Amino acid sequence: MAEDVRIKKINVTQQVAEYIAAKIESGEWPENSKIDSEAQLSEKLGVSRISIRGAIRQFVALGKLESIQGKGTFVRNSGNRFPEGMFSNEDSENLKKVMQFRVTIEQDAAFYAAKSVTESDILYLQKNISLMHGADQVGDAALSWSYDMQFHKKIATLSQNQFYYDALDMIFRQTYDLHLNMIKAIGTRYANYFHPAIADSLSRHDAHRAREVMRAHLEDFIARIGKE
Repeated sequence: MAEDVRIKKINVTQQVAEYIAAKIESGEWPENSKIDSEAQLSEKLGVSRISIRGAIRQFVALGKLESIQGKGTFVRNSGNRFPEGMFSNEDSENLKKVMQFRVTIEQDAAFYAAKSVTESDILYLQKNISLMHGADQVGDAALSWSYDMQFHKKIATLSQNQFYYDALDMIFRQTYDLHLNMIKAIGTRYANYFHPAIADSLSRHDAHRAREVMRAHLEDFIARIGKE
């Protein structure tokens, strides 16, 4: 194969991740396209499927790729804005400001939470994810938003820094209706996408990845609401 690129077996997963990043950034793998399968990448790069899977998971966690059961892995159209008219100009601007504020608090809360999280905490977060998905499936926006808040507030609690929790609790109370209207408009599909990746990072006590995925989760909304 003329396109085969053999990977040196040193820090293999990171090298595979760099290969994937180059494919996405160059446009060779355009948005919404299906990427090569794990088996194809394993053969092409000369590395194990475990290394391929680990690299792909990094991009799934960051919202760059999306794996769909039985269909494959696709380049996610993460930069797309929400449809015009979904939110008023005022709500769009307020949502953007709220998410910018949340990024500053929650990325570091996730970092510190990863250092203290216990197995029972992970079980709580996993159950929360399941309950939120269930509420979203039946169209109960208020209940979905309640579970969404609980997830983020739990992580703030796990940071063991009361200031993170107090700041987040304040913003949720002050912007309850704004967030609820967002859930009514789009559901929790983006939270359903990122929350499992955040919980996984916490379960591994990977503080840096937890911070990175939390930031990606919130900045994804900012990008979809509209660029500066």
